[in-house]
Amino acid sequence: MSDTQSSSSTAPAESPKPMPFAIMRNAHEALRASILLQEQKLDSGDDASFREEWQTFQRAIAIHMAMEDDTMFALLDEVGGGAITTAMLPAEHLEDAILARAVNDVLDSGDPVALRAAWTAWKDDHLNHLKHEEDVMMPLTMKTGPTPEARARIMHDRVLVPSEVLPGFDWYVGWVVYMLSRYGSAGHTAAVATRGFVWGLQHACSPAQWNRLRPVVERNTTAEIWAELTTKFGLGGAGAIV
Repeated sequence: MSDTQSSSSTAPAESPKPMPFAIMRNAHEALRASILLQEQKLDSGDDASFREEWQTFQRAIAIHMAMEDDTMFALLDEVGGGAITTAMLPAEHLEDAILARAVNDVLDSGDPVALRAAWTAWKDDHLNHLKHEEDVMMPLTMKTGPTPEARARIMHDRVLVPSEVLPGFDWYVGWVVYMLSRYGSAGHTAAVATRGFVWGLQHACSPAQWNRLRPVVERNTTAEIWAELTTKFGLGGAGAIV
């Protein structure tokens, strides 16, 4: 639009809407942030810090993959005519576990060359897996319901409720928020990446669930981002699923 055109001819910008499947998608950005930290620690020769980051990542990815294996894959296979199975995403999880075990096998060897080789093989495979999942899964999430509210109900019923019984689930939510609020993503600032995850989570939560998880989010995000989430997006309020 040129400066001389009337502003009245411009359609109003659409306000952002919560995206419940950002619970899964934005978690990938937390995983990518941890992988970058791992690489930095390997580069610096800080073995103790690498081990800590690696083990924390493995705790987080175990929960994330369980959510996919136990809930998301079946849901998206239903709406996608078996697209998840056809893309062999479950098999990629098995391959990831094999490569991760190879890293664990050399973690205590004291051989930095072997460790770097095993970790690089795992890293390359894992980053490819994340991208493959996003390419296949995210278009399918839009088929789960016609509106953000309908998709939030599906996320609540089919993914969140079955997954919150996983050991460490609340810790995992806090870890994702911590990583997003400090490192953001390649395409978004920390504030935007965190908002996508947390706003989607609130809209997929019942009031009781959000009452439990809201303090977890607040503890793990930065004060600045939490203030924005509560003042601009109402995330200090109740969960949306009733």
